[in-house]
Amino acid sequence: MLPPVLPPPMRARGVTAVLGPTNTGKTHLAIERLLGHGAGIIGLPLRLLAREVYNKLVARVGAEFVALITGEEKIKPDKARYWVATVEAMPRDLDVPFVALDEIQIAADLERGHVFTDRLLNRRGSAETLLLGAATMRPIVERLIPA
Repeated sequence: MLPPVLPPPMRARGVTAVLGPTNTGKTHLAIERLLGHGAGIIGLPLRLLAREVYNKLVARVGAEFVALITGEEKIKPDKARYWVATVEAMPRDLDVPFVALDEIQIAADLERGHVFTDRLLNRRGSAETLLLGAATMRPIVERLIPA
């Protein structure tokens, strides 16, 4: 059993969990919300998925506005407003209005879970944060981020 976590009330402000089965449009929603804010970061679990999202964003807004940060690739244009990264490589020093964390159920993985858990608890957009993943995460998210 997890010990109770009582974050400050502000921590849950602007956080939305979108939980459900694979291929239901969660990542697509995150891309649309990201573009709606004009700047932000999306963290993904795999380099190939990050590359796929990067390519979609480049096709929509142009390569000069999209950065890609993974363990193997670093594309950081001077005018980057949209950052796509693997969760482990997500920039932590950028203050952006939107942050999305995809596949949050990886928080349960013994090898990678600590990074996902850290980002789930601590990485926020100033206006909106989306947590995306499997419905099995609902009780954990409700406990870690009340409201």
